[in-house]
Amino acid sequence: MTIKVLSVNGRRMPKAIYTQLPRRSLLAEDDCSVQGRAWGIVLEQKCCHGGLGRGHWHVLHEIDGELAIWNVPKRVQDAEANLRPGAPYEPRSHAGTDFLDACGLETHLGGNDFFQGKVFDLIRDGEVAATVEDVKVLLPCSAELQDLREARKQRASVAGGHSTLWPTAASQRYDAHIERAETKLRAHYQQRGKDARELYTDLVTDVRLTKQARVNYSAALDMIAQLPQLFLGA
Repeated sequence: MTIKVLSVNGRRMPKAIYTQLPRRSLLAEDDCSVQGRAWGIVLEQKCCHGGLGRGHWHVLHEIDGELAIWNVPKRVQDAEANLRPGAPYEPRSHAGTDFLDACGLETHLGGNDFFQGKVFDLIRDGEVAATVEDVKVLLPCSAELQDLREARKQRASVAGGHSTLWPTAASQRYDAHIERAETKLRAHYQQRGKDARELYTDLVTDVRLTKQARVNYSAALDMIAQLPQLFLGA
């Protein structure tokens, strides 16, 4: 391992200057590609370099001529959930919610292009688990979609398999609830201006970006592990 002394104008960098450096990632937010240049790992003896093995690194790096520190976990297993290999992915953008909203409305109106027309049955704890591009993806439900699901469920419980030719006061109340929920969900659908198939394309793009981010993040950790150690002054 290479050990270097961190200096400024020929003098060892004081810790007072180091602590004033901004904290920000060395990686791009979207695909975790390396931005700028990494200088090395700063040893902070009272922090995480006591041999425990599961701490983090303090990576000194330069972006656009400015120095910064990136506190990064040493192990990829300790990274944020979306960057862990094999972990379920929850879309960082609105792609998942937008797609699920469209699926819900189109299913409600009689479509069955996705989830075999059973998207409402698949909702658990406010989300739907699906597999996209070989990645388990957790699609979060909007409040509007959950409201429509609940209205449909209540209306079905009132029907109870009986004829709806003679609506009851309860069924009429739940029909009105369904209509209100559908109207709200339809408003979002029309505002987006895309159907479920188009929104699925957006979701796939998002998932592919995350797959690449996981690869880039892992490679960045390997690179950081080879960086020299940097020592500060008093």
